[in-house]
Amino acid sequence: MSEQATIRFEPAGRTAMVPVGSTVLGAARLAGVEVETPCGGLGRCGSCRVRAEGALEPPSLDERELLGGAGIAAGMRLACRAKVYGHAIVHVPERAGAARIVTAALERSLVVEPPAARGVHATGTAVGAAVDLGTTTVAVMLVDLGNGEVLAVAADTNAQRAFGADVLSRVAYADAGGGPALHKAVVDQIELLLGVALSHADVPADRLAEMVVVGNTAMTGLLLGADVSMLGAAPYTGAPVAEARVPAYALGLPAFVSLDVLVPPGVSAFVGSDITAGMLATGLAERETPTLLMDLGTNGELVLGHRGEFLAASTAAGPALEGASISCGMRAEPGAIERVSLADGGLELGVIGEREPLGICGSGLLDLIAVLLDVGVLDVGGRFAEGAPGPLGERMTERDGVRAFVVDAHANIMLTQKDVRAVQLAIGAVRTGIELLLAEAGLAASGIESVLVAGGFGHHVRAESLVRLGLVPVAWHDRVVFAGNTALLGARMYLVNSAVRRQAGELAQRVRTIDLAMHPLFSQRFLASLTFPG
Repeated sequence: MSEQATIRFEPAGRTAMVPVGSTVLGAARLAGVEVETPCGGLGRCGSCRVRAEGALEPPSLDERELLGGAGIAAGMRLACRAKVYGHAIVHVPERAGAARIVTAALERSLVVEPPAARGVHATGTAVGAAVDLGTTTVAVMLVDLGNGEVLAVAADTNAQRAFGADVLSRVAYADAGGGPALHKAVVDQIELLLGVALSHADVPADRLAEMVVVGNTAMTGLLLGADVSMLGAAPYTGAPVAEARVPAYALGLPAFVSLDVLVPPGVSAFVGSDITAGMLATGLAERETPTLLMDLGTNGELVLGHRGEFLAASTAAGPALEGASISCGMRAEPGAIERVSLADGGLELGVIGEREPLGICGSGLLDLIAVLLDVGVLDVGGRFAEGAPGPLGERMTERDGVRAFVVDAHANIMLTQKDVRAVQLAIGAVRTGIELLLAEAGLAASGIESVLVAGGFGHHVRAESLVRLGLVPVAWHDRVVFAGNTALLGARMYLVNSAVRRQAGELAQRVRTIDLAMHPLFSQRFLASLTFPG
């Protein structure tokens, strides 16, 4: 039997006994302690910082590079890399509060079909649930199946984030044998959120008849217990995109004895049922003018509707647009800087919860970079300029040998050169996807009449910043509409009407997907997109 070590986590007060040589992250997962791991514990992002004391092996090369000398001296370690050889105490930063999750969407009339017409019979009010199973967040909406009204909503950040912030990190974890853990994490979370919503609406669990879950193919595949390993490498054939209907007990939800779980069809490996739902919610098929639907998050899905035809693409934007993998980045929760503007030569910061800032989320990050471009602190190549003029130019410093800009000195919040590069890569990926879709459709940017930006990130970012950074063309400045959580709205429409279900299947079949990575112009366009507009 291998030698064991006891690890205590503060301030949670939880302990785990693990074999010597285990990582702090492994011990945290065993103890049920949440540690931020956007890269899935691969030692790339530096977000799993903890303060540790006790019997730990010396810092790895990854730790020395990402934490710097000052961080190591202060007792900071990367949970995914720090290994224990005896008893230790680990201090994990507390979350500031509940993340802000968007559940509302643009107005859309619902045609509600009598539940009995779909074979749903119940004593009393029949109830259903619409679920947006996002990579970052999970939202559950309880719906009266008789009239389509919303009875209650419950939401939280996706419990799978402990295994990585983006889809590919979780696919890699599943491929390494972690599929059951990912499945259990999301099933347990949906069960919890359903319980919260049912309690708020004062509805017994046996009234719940149908639940529609939408998400990207990895998220819905993991929920269904499907093999998602093919999403990790081309040609991605066999990805779980087909419509599904299974009893809840088969997924690990035995408490809901009368519940059937429905997953609408996806379009392709990286354009899932959440985009099918978004097309329903925005009425993309009924629009007479060229319209682009953009769902921006850790992945950027794009659907262009034009003359009854649909072109789609998925861009690997990465987690930077949501504040992850950024040195002082955080989710959109209390303490996050969500707005940045220029005021009297300085910065005016808008902080969620109107409290002292703790970090910066995606919308604030884009605002900040836009301001620094305007005042000349950043050049169009994304480099911090030498001797930039004005008070903001005086905020330049170095952090562990890397050039950085001081956003808030009191809170020690900085923007590093590496952070800017991460944002450039994310913006370049989305911008390239837009350009190639337009080229495939034979349209100029000016020919797009409406740009619908869906998702939580899109709900909080400003159109001015999207244009200033070149994520969208200048011509779209006054054409951007923030549509909110179209995935959840589309799931609700699918829930209450079988005609909408048939339409979803037809839409998914009509969409033609462009594989951007295999496009002959992708590399050229992507490199050109890494430069900010002048």
